Amino acid sequence: MLYRNFATQQEIDDLYEIERSVADPKLYFEQFINESAKAREDLDCLLDVPFGPTIEETVDIFPARDPDAPILVFIHGGYWRRLSAKEFSLVARGPVERNITVIVTNYALCPKVTLTEITRQSRAVVSWLARSGRSFAGSPERIFVSGHSAGGQQGSRCLREPLGANDRFEIRL
Repeated sequence: MLYRNFATQQEIDDLYEIERSVADPKLYFEQFINESAKAREDLDCLLDVPFGPTIEETVDIFPARDPDAPILVFIHGGYWRRLSAKEFSLVARGPVERNITVIVTNYALCPKVTLTEITRQSRAVVSWLARSGRSFAGSPERIFVSGHSAGGQQGSRCLREPLGANDRFEIRL
């Protein structure tokens, strides 16, 4: 037995082929793309704001009306290998409507970088916001991290990894 009840690596790999679970996955990708483009048109936003030293380290910011609003960081999915913040702008609609600033992150993709580097970039977003969040209509004392698929994994890595000497935030469960 390889892992749990799996006998082969192929059985495990098949579970990661999400496109196989629906008849026409292209419809869902198009919906994400179209609804995200519409969200960027409808909402105030600052796009491709750099937060780190690499070209991939950017965020799209959807500010709340209240300059002291909570900040929701959303880390995009895509199996660490594809997609970007641009396909996930749609997640900003509900929170911004409820006066929450939304930050949708970008990160370098595998295989160009390792998961460890993606985690460094994910944590760097939170540290950067803790230092400069108020300038983007948000409270650096109320930062929440979420994500979709690989982004959810990165959110949990933000909690698990030890804080660096330059981190100016406290992670609480």
